Amino acid sequence: MATIDRKLSRADARILHEAAQRGKTYLLWPADRAWLEQIEGVGEPLTRLHRMKDSGSLAKLARGRWLVMPMGASTLEQAAPAKVLLAGFFEGRADWYLGYLSALVDHGLTDIDSDEVHVGVRVADKGRRWPSQRQIGSLHVRLVSITRDDNWAGVERERVQGRTFAFRSDVARTLLDTLDHPEHCGPPDVWVRAWERAMREERVSVETLIEYSEGRSAAVRARLSYWLRQTGQVRPARRVLRELGAPLKGRRLLDPSRAFGEGSWPRDRETGLIANMDERAVDGWLEYGK
Repeated sequence: MATIDRKLSRADARILHEAAQRGKTYLLWPADRAWLEQIEGVGEPLTRLHRMKDSGSLAKLARGRWLVMPMGASTLEQAAPAKVLLAGFFEGRADWYLGYLSALVDHGLTDIDSDEVHVGVRVADKGRRWPSQRQIGSLHVRLVSITRDDNWAGVERERVQGRTFAFRSDVARTLLDTLDHPEHCGPPDVWVRAWERAMREERVSVETLIEYSEGRSAAVRARLSYWLRQTGQVRPARRVLRELGAPLKGRRLLDPSRAFGEGSWPRDRETGLIANMDERAVDGWLEYGK
């Protein structure tokens, strides 16, 4: 987005002032129509918003969605943090949360960073998933469509800026998501070390992990038992197995992302999972922070 010489009309200035008074970092159409129509000199509000976008005082997030641009900002990324952009993009469209690798980074469970943002999105109509990738300005967003029945346990609401709120998975939900969708959580060493760090630093309650897992698949719960056992939580691991009833059958994989490739992998006797991860590598990752 090129830098634009921003000369505000009185009506534009009144809109920005009112938005600031309301703690709004972005404007939505038609949700904000009622108060926009009350501002002196605005005329047709939608036409006015398009003109403000052209003049650089607003920037388009998506159809009917504009970010308020502070002075000196010429791109969405200069104007607001990623969580504000996500809030403006999703508000009123879908339930969402910052999760997966992005939540591992946000919670300080990994020391790596990522140029991509990973977001879980609830799918109301199971026949219509979100596309797997979206661009918001230059922000690359990877979307994980959540189609299962989900009570959204472990999704935190946090104030980001003004009256803008974002959503993020807490540590327990983030760890469970590594077992459900490891392909969105970085290489295996990243999320395995995150498990080790979270358990060693007591960043997560084992009871909460077990509680949240009750709405997940049998495979995810078996993986939970496996990683509880690997991180020294033997009794809770056995409890999860008792609730499952029996070791799994078939080809349920420990790592559904298949990061170590195909091959003849052994079956974990206790969970019934196909243990398709290099045992020595896993042992090294689990020893990393000790």
